[in-house]
Amino acid sequence: MTTDYTSMWQELGLDLAGHDALLNVLGTAYTDIYLSQKNRPEGMGYFDFVMSEVHGLRIKELMDEKAAGRKIIGSYCVFVPEEIVLAANATLVGLCSGADFAMEKVEQLLPRNTCALIKSSFGFKIGRVCPYLESADMIVGENTCDGKKKAYETLGHLVDNLYVMDLPQTKTDQTRDLLKAEYMKFKAAVEELTGVTVTAESLKAAIDVVNAKRAAIHRLSALRKADPAPISGLDALLANQVFFYDNPARFTESVNKICDELETRIQEKTGAFAANAARPGSWCRDVPGPFPTGNCMIVETAGAVIVGEESCVGNGAPEPDRRYGHRG
Repeated sequence: MTTDYTSMWQELGLDLAGHDALLNVLGTAYTDIYLSQKNRPEGMGYFDFVMSEVHGLRIKELMDEKAAGRKIIGSYCVFVPEEIVLAANATLVGLCSGADFAMEKVEQLLPRNTCALIKSSFGFKIGRVCPYLESADMIVGENTCDGKKKAYETLGHLVDNLYVMDLPQTKTDQTRDLLKAEYMKFKAAVEELTGVTVTAESLKAAIDVVNAKRAAIHRLSALRKADPAPISGLDALLANQVFFYDNPARFTESVNKICDELETRIQEKTGAFAANAARPGSWCRDVPGPFPTGNCMIVETAGAVIVGEESCVGNGAPEPDRRYGHRG
């Protein structure tokens, strides 16, 4: 039986009509893009469930945490250190973007030539269709570009508690010191929000949790270089998206479980695609949002397979396919 989350969405102030329209479109797209794939690993059932409840059960979990006194912090970028958030007994979640929404209203606030990523983030806020954003006690923006720096000045008028973090764009001793100072300021802001002091012990424990999560997703990435590829690029990118939403320990366990299955598939020469399938490279600019399709869907519906991608979340390419002259 499907759970009705309408009252929860109303409490969060979502535009129910707009939100329903978004979920209907995304539900159809998910079926057409993901569930239509053949030879999927059984472990993808967990990620299918997460996405089916991404605005439902997961939001209820966050609301239950808030009711118990835990703070929710939303971020747009992996440069925001989850370790500090966890060490202060709070929860970090990725915020919605990655699809056009309320663009006419967005372009009344931002220049029309602002990049699509930034306009998408604003669209989800202005359209009131992102329960993660509406449930957050603090929104963290990061100045990774001039466009975001200017956009956050406007976003500060739309949300109650926006914290903006400056990030250096070069790697020197001076900029390393700047980044450390920014993280220390962020720690102080999180401590003020939560009323919890970050200690060496709590930070170490949080680092262990986040490192385990990163190790699991890195393990998944490494397994994709096998031939035949044991998992599609679409499904691997889906797991990378769930990275931003899910409970860290539960996510780590689920990714390691599917990696166990993939290792068995590799030994049995069972693949999501045929052996020797073409492996063209992919540059993926997707962000935490509805679906991480990027170029993957076009490539993989044509019979080729993506086994690695360049993206803003830092995944590199396992192996090049020299026949196509790309990083694959």
